[in-house]
Amino acid sequence: MRFDLHVHTTASDGTLSPTEIVRQAADAGLVAVAITDHDSVEGVQEALDAAAACRECITVIPGVELSAVHGGLDVHILGYFVNPADAELRTHLSDLRSARLNRARAIVAALDAAGYHLQLDEVMDLSEGAAVGRSHVARALVHRGHAQDVSDAFKRLLGRGKPFYVPKDVRTPAEVLQVILDAGGVPVLAHPGVTGTDDLIPALVANGLAGLEAYHAEHDPGQRQHYASLAAEHGLLVTGGTDYHGPLAPNPALGSVEIPESVLPALFEAAGRALPDLPPSRS
Repeated sequence: MRFDLHVHTTASDGTLSPTEIVRQAADAGLVAVAITDHDSVEGVQEALDAAAACRECITVIPGVELSAVHGGLDVHILGYFVNPADAELRTHLSDLRSARLNRARAIVAALDAAGYHLQLDEVMDLSEGAAVGRSHVARALVHRGHAQDVSDAFKRLLGRGKPFYVPKDVRTPAEVLQVILDAGGVPVLAHPGVTGTDDLIPALVANGLAGLEAYHAEHDPGQRQHYASLAAEHGLLVTGGTDYHGPLAPNPALGSVEIPESVLPALFEAAGRALPDLPPSRS
């Protein structure tokens, strides 16, 4: 049984639409896929509709990946089974969207002043109305010939500690956890081995954290075991996924991360939902 619990679409910084993600996941033989766009739930309904249109060929889990900051450290929290219509969540996402736009505006202004000749309209065109992010700026730099690819743009210019990194004005992890919980979601700390957030885990657990993303694509085998053990120590769920942004992004193929089959029913149980009849996995 194969599934992917960390996937992005054009509703944030992915390059495939929610419908295309569902079709690709079904074609790849996945039984379930979670739509977890950055600071956006705009792709969830389209993905659910796409799954229904193919006669429930795949289960779609509604989700989101929310940004937070603690002591200058980026903290990403996945919210599974959030209610996309929740009023507080919608307000929070609107605030995050504004913060993302302000950051993009500041990054572009700094790049242009430094001679990169980039305009905000170029970045916004690439976002196609979705929540704008640094990846859209990176793509604009690639189009302008200022970077070889998105990874190069982040490594030299846009990543934390690089010349044009600008932090987002976002809430604390505790506030984000509460937003997810109030929206009926199951909050899971995303890729802790990537963001270096181990020291925050006890406090996050005290504030309602329900799980750790142990089986993330960028976690090596040792890290996956470490976070699975840490989750067990704290009585938390484990989840996993590819962090898929599309076929041209620097990520592995959709559904290619090996995740224990027990993860999926445990996630549904934590959300208080019955595990649906799943289509058979295909290799």
